[in-house]
Amino acid sequence: MEFITIILEKSSSRQVLPDNFLKMLDGHRPQNMKLRQAGNGLRKLWDVEVVFNTDGSMYLDRGWKQFVRAYDLRHGYFLVFRYDDNATFAVKVFDTTMCRRRYQDDDDASTLCFFFLSIGLCLTPI
Repeated sequence: MEFITIILEKSSSRQVLPDNFLKMLDGHRPQNMKLRQAGNGLRKLWDVEVVFNTDGSMYLDRGWKQFVRAYDLRHGYFLVFRYDDNATFAVKVFDTTMCRRRYQDDDDASTLCFFFLSIGLCLTPI
């Protein structure tokens, strides 16, 4: 399963996950998940605690803030989460120009842009 979220100022300390993702888990309520930046293989996995609100909403909590800092996630960035069945998310990061962020530890050399590829507005690797 894949889903998209947008970084909002309040999501820097924890990240809400979509209700449909929770439904897909079919009653399973994990306590922890792993995150990795898509493109760096399994070299760096981030342990993140999962919490549930009283209304049933599911959040990435403790450990999320470190992931945000490590990949310099900012307000307005789009994140594409891909879940594999081993409680791990691969996360693709797109900045406010709608271009995929590349990091020094990326394995894939491609830079993906949603809208601006033809006019060369994608960022260079950092």
